[in-house]
Amino acid sequence: MARPLRIEFEGALYHVMSRGNDRRAVVRDDADRGRRLEWLARTVETYGWRLHAFCLMDNHEHLFVETPEANLSAGMQHLNGSYTSYFNRRHRRVGHLFQGRFKAQIVDNEGYYWEISRYIHLNPVRARRVERPEEWRWSSYAGYDRASRQLPWVEYHRVLREFGRQEEQARRAYRRFVLAGVDDAPACPWAGAVQGLIVGREAFIEKVRRLVGRQSKDRDLPAAKRLRRRPGLSRVVQAVAEAFGADRSTWSAGRRSDDVARAAAAWLARRRFGYRAREVADALGYTSHGGVVAAIQRVEAAWPRLERTLKAVERGITVD
Repeated sequence: MARPLRIEFEGALYHVMSRGNDRRAVVRDDADRGRRLEWLARTVETYGWRLHAFCLMDNHEHLFVETPEANLSAGMQHLNGSYTSYFNRRHRRVGHLFQGRFKAQIVDNEGYYWEISRYIHLNPVRARRVERPEEWRWSSYAGYDRASRQLPWVEYHRVLREFGRQEEQARRAYRRFVLAGVDDAPACPWAGAVQGLIVGREAFIEKVRRLVGRQSKDRDLPAAKRLRRRPGLSRVVQAVAEAFGADRSTWSAGRRSDDVARAAAAWLARRRFGYRAREVADALGYTSHGGVVAAIQRVEAAWPRLERTLKAVERGITVD
C-alpha cells in the first residue's frame, strides 16, 4: 500500500484524524483520556503548533491544527508514538494502537475555520454520546462556550474572529452557530476534498498542486502524481462518455437525462478532480448544483457496479 501523501510547509493548516487499529478504542477510561490530552498539550507546545480545535472520541481523534513550521509528521509521530507507549504499558499490551498513519487534509487558510471547527465540535452529538457539545469534556468546545474553561494550549481567537471583533459577542455568535448544527446537521467540510487531501478554493488547490510538483521526494507517490495531473473538465466528460458508450450531446440544459454515465461524469469531476459543483452543472447540463449532488449520491449508492470503470477512466485521463 502506498504511503499517504504528506504536504508540509510553513503555516499550513490541517484537519488531522487518528483512528484506532481495527477501529478499536484508543482510550478506555478517563485516565487514558486525560493522558492523551496531556500528550496533545506537550506536542502543541514542543512543536509550536496552533491548535484551533480538537475532539477526542473513544476510537478516534480530530485535530484542527496550524503548523508555523513544516513539522506535522514529526509532531504526530511524537504524539501517537508517546501515547502508544503509555497505553501499552498501562494496559499490558503490545503492538500498534493506531490504524496506520494518521490522515490529514490540508485546508485553505480562508473561509474554513468556522465550518471545520463546528464539525469537529459536533462529533460527540453525531455519535449520540451527548445531546449538546458543551456536555462533552474531551473537546475544545468548552473553551469556546465559556472563557473560564479555555485551555492555555488551544488557540481560540482565530475561529472567534470570524464571528466578530468583540470577544464575548463573537463567543455568543459562535455558540449559536454550533448549536444550530445540532438540529440541522452540517455537511462534512472535507467530504469533497480533492484526492482526499485538499480542502479549499480553486486558487488554493492549484497552489498546493504546484508545491507538490516541486517536492521531488514525493514524486513516486501515486497521490502526488494525481494531484499534479488534473485534466480539463471537458476531457473528463468526454472520457466518461466514451467509457460508457454514451452520447454526451444529450447532456444539455433543458433535456432530462437519467443516463448513469452523466452521473458518473459528475462524480469523477467533483469527487476526484475537485471541480466546483457549479462548473460541473454547467458542463453536464444540470440546472443547479443540487442536481450534481443528487448525481453523486446516485453513483455512490451504485459504487460496486461502477467502481472498476470509473477507476479505469481516472487512470487513463491525461492533462489537456
